[in-house]
Amino acid sequence: MKKINIGILGHSKSGKTLLSESLLYKTKAISRLGNILQGNTVMDFDPEEIKRGMSINLSLAYTKWKEVLLNFIDAPGYADFIGEVMETLSVADNILINISALEGIEVGTEKGLTLSRERNLPTAIFVNKLDEFKGDFFQFLKEIETVEKSILPVNLPVFESGMLKGIADLFSATNLEQNYAAYQEKITERVAESDDALLNKYLDEGSLTAEEIKKGFEKMVRERKIIPLLCGSSLQNIGIEPLLDFMVSSLPESNALPKITGINPETNQEEKRFRSSDNPFTALIFKTTFDPFAGKLSFFRIFSGEISSNSSIYNSSTGKKERVGQILRIFGKKQELVPKAEAGNFVAVAKFSSAQTGNTLSEPAHPIVLTPIKFPEPSISLSIKPKKEGTEDKLAAAFAKLKDEDKTIDVVRDKETGETIISGVGDLHLDITISRLKDKFGAEVIKGIPKVAYRETVTSSASVQGKYKRQTGGHGQYGDVWLRVESLPRGKGFEFVDEIKGGAIPNQYIPAVEKGILEAMEKGVIAGYPLTDFKAALYDGSFHTVDSSEIAFKIAASLALKKAVLQANPILLEPIMSVEVSVPQEFVGDIIGDINSKRGKVLSVATKQNNQLVKAFLPLSEMANYATGLRSLTKGKEEYTRVFSHYEVLPGHLAKKIIESREKKDD
Repeated sequence: MKKINIGILGHSKSGKTLLSESLLYKTKAISRLGNILQGNTVMDFDPEEIKRGMSINLSLAYTKWKEVLLNFIDAPGYADFIGEVMETLSVADNILINISALEGIEVGTEKGLTLSRERNLPTAIFVNKLDEFKGDFFQFLKEIETVEKSILPVNLPVFESGMLKGIADLFSATNLEQNYAAYQEKITERVAESDDALLNKYLDEGSLTAEEIKKGFEKMVRERKIIPLLCGSSLQNIGIEPLLDFMVSSLPESNALPKITGINPETNQEEKRFRSSDNPFTALIFKTTFDPFAGKLSFFRIFSGEISSNSSIYNSSTGKKERVGQILRIFGKKQELVPKAEAGNFVAVAKFSSAQTGNTLSEPAHPIVLTPIKFPEPSISLSIKPKKEGTEDKLAAAFAKLKDEDKTIDVVRDKETGETIISGVGDLHLDITISRLKDKFGAEVIKGIPKVAYRETVTSSASVQGKYKRQTGGHGQYGDVWLRVESLPRGKGFEFVDEIKGGAIPNQYIPAVEKGILEAMEKGVIAGYPLTDFKAALYDGSFHTVDSSEIAFKIAASLALKKAVLQANPILLEPIMSVEVSVPQEFVGDIIGDINSKRGKVLSVATKQNNQLVKAFLPLSEMANYATGLRSLTKGKEEYTRVFSHYEVLPGHLAKKIIESREKKDD
């Protein structure tokens, strides 16, 4: 059977989920339309989705129309769940972007167009909610065409007395009014321009046959030279049947697309495979979830070959075999057992032992590794701790599953601050993640703002004595060291120098001195932060033949370091992040102003594709809600990354507050 796989994208609240519902209802895959407010749609079934009335996870469904199998992947539209969109794009053959006629081109629309263009995926647009539209539709079309010049309407809405009554098919309609006829002629012109022979015929005869237009049009769709635009209302079931007809007639099926490309892990050479069932098995795991009954579920798209239940398969990404139990075909939250699955299908298998999202499955005799899914880096963080003592193990197990499910989540233990830090794409993303920890995995946490890992250093030199002497009867303790500390250039870390001459301190005690300094460094002196960028030279001292010991010299060195640091004009250093923000030109001024207001330093502004790339240094202490602020400033049109760069001196007035705060805490 012919199979067409379609990823459905769109801005949040644009009507995308209801469009999926209407497609399934029209094809009789479901008996009634679900309602988002009632929480009974096929695609949005997660408790968090029902509670919030929005898509959070990608969802799968399938149906048949005119003897063609349509596989749908419905991806969330809110920017915080971009990871789900990347998973969708990794396995979809075609993209359908839903646009609300009431809002027009939004951030999610532009993002979907950009991502589908980057992957050269055949793409179409459905303009939804036209039953509520009251404006000038042709002006609306012009606005869309300014964003994406390759858009070409293939049907247009018919209004009577301001009400949506139907859809005019530009391939077959006759006696259309001037505006509609102009777009009808544009289809013929664009098809003619795509082929020299057709262009010559069109110029000579002034027309093309319906068959020539159809074939040329389908070729342009397949090569993404045009983006067909269709219209309707999923709520009123207007335009849904033409959309389905378009899908089965004009969107390419899986095996009509170019071969899949990967790397043979044994030869490290590139390999290509036809997308057919008679080629060696190749599949990509694009999603992992934890089902309360089935356990770990791995969702994968089969690009070539076949797979049967109760068999085994090779994970060519890890080099391990995986046991295949029952193969599950997914329809929303329903799971149907199937004996086998072939190229072009989306299925799931429970309890793979080592498989992760992004892994490639293949045959042992024909291994191949497909390009892994590239996920965006987390950009916002919270500190978290268990709400109840003694639940640390449960929380750790929940984190492991959470990171398997969502590759845009990161959880680390900050060794310096002692905090557990959870990072994600945005505020809502983290909020939902913390809710899932509680509701899905039974792990409750308290959240907070992460501490900033400051550093301490010295700005001058000082020479001091550190002596430790104790006598408690019998053997005592005696250690005596003279240290000189001096500053090093930023980023040089720590250097220990042994300048002892003439045996003032026996060699066996020198390592203890260095160890004492290292331990004292970690605890800091003025505010409890680790010391860095300084040199400590051991240049003199004394010992006792009976009472000296390693512990005594270790303590003496620690005392000497603390005293020396206080005399060498200590300061605090703050971490500085290297930040890159890609935004449209209109927002550059606001971005630069915001960076300056946060004690940042703009390094450069350069053109990157259609955007401007702003590079800057920003203090980490000023970035607690930076990602949220950026999204607000740019209306969600930004792309943002940050990495640690270096440490710089913290301004005195800020350092004073931190030191005073630390002293109060110690009291």
